[in-house]
Amino acid sequence: MLRREFWLGALLISGAFTACVTNHDALEKKPAGRAGSSGGGATGLAGGPTQVGGTGGEAATAGGHADDEPPGASVLTFVNGIVDAPRVALCLAKVDAEGNVTPFGSPLTDEPLEYGQSLVLAETADVDVATDGLQPFVIAGELDLIADLDCEAAIARARAEEATSDASGDESGQGGAGGDGSSLGVAGAVAEGGSAGSVGAAGSAGAAANAPAVRSPLRVRGLPAIAAGTLNAGRSLVFVANGCLGGATYDGAKAELYCGTGYTPRQPTASAILVSLSRQVVGDHLGMQVVHASLANGPVDLRSRPLMPPSDPGVVITSVRPGQVQPRPASVSATAFDLGVARNYKLEVLSQGTSLFAQGWPRALSLGGLGELEDGKGYALVLSGPSGGSKAVPNLWNGPVLTAIAASPE
Repeated sequence: MLRREFWLGALLISGAFTACVTNHDALEKKPAGRAGSSGGGATGLAGGPTQVGGTGGEAATAGGHADDEPPGASVLTFVNGIVDAPRVALCLAKVDAEGNVTPFGSPLTDEPLEYGQSLVLAETADVDVATDGLQPFVIAGELDLIADLDCEAAIARARAEEATSDASGDESGQGGAGGDGSSLGVAGAVAEGGSAGSVGAAGSAGAAANAPAVRSPLRVRGLPAIAAGTLNAGRSLVFVANGCLGGATYDGAKAELYCGTGYTPRQPTASAILVSLSRQVVGDHLGMQVVHASLANGPVDLRSRPLMPPSDPGVVITSVRPGQVQPRPASVSATAFDLGVARNYKLEVLSQGTSLFAQGWPRALSLGGLGELEDGKGYALVLSGPSGGSKAVPNLWNGPVLTAIAASPE
């Protein structure tokens, strides 16, 4: 398991791309998948790595680089891997050169983004991504309370609700309205009034030691910002929100297995990774990569296997470590038929040969807005959620999930 400081730092490093195209428009919403009936700005380093991962914060370099491929259309796919909320509202804020964070527009989807669901962002003129950073905010809870609000008002409402809840709760209270990560520096998150996840002064002073914890009807956290120049570099980027938002009553003996090492209700682990996908394909095979975005899992192996016979190992997809996208460039060794998508194969996640969990292809495809896999196109499987052996806990934690997304969304 990796600590939160690494993930924040890794994201800031991964936000470094050389702006090599002249398209300075920002991104607009384009819904991808829906779960259905199933479940201050960062300053990038020009020319830095496009892959998050490795150990100790270094960039992972396993078998090539997506940036060796010619640039294409700039696209950003957002995947909701927040573990302690069944759904979230997603807002965006501009981050200028002085680090000022300004929420704009309305939440990016009319309906909340379900856990594991993806959202494709294309171009719009609201932000100049060549000069402005972009910071996502996630809001969870009773989202009907912000149904008619724009993002600025929705974030303010959620902060006010958390401040009220925190002032009346005990020491197991939530992360505090100040712990939203809205101001991010190169060295990590610096929240308003304190470090990311710390309790604001009002909450700390007002908490009654023996008062029962009060669950806030709304929670809001700012995720690490994407550096200016990153989103117009001609790459297919994936931003995966992960970890836990924290808050009063979001606790348990196995909380770190769900939220990652170091988590407490007052120390949320909500963060994100940002990776660049390879768009390598060949005509009669598909391209496939895996993004490991879970804070609570170590290295894993993925394969696609039939239900029967149980001795059939199926097709090995790849091995991947936390924070990595693998392989690089994409594997083009399999077809959709090989992977058994239409033959009722299961996606299985293993650790050191032990099966952690299995999930059907239909759910993974649905979450990413895909009806099928097509040969000649590129895809990635995104691993989100708690430790693979953990089960969903109603009204508290989500279980592990795989989301299939397109490397070149249409």
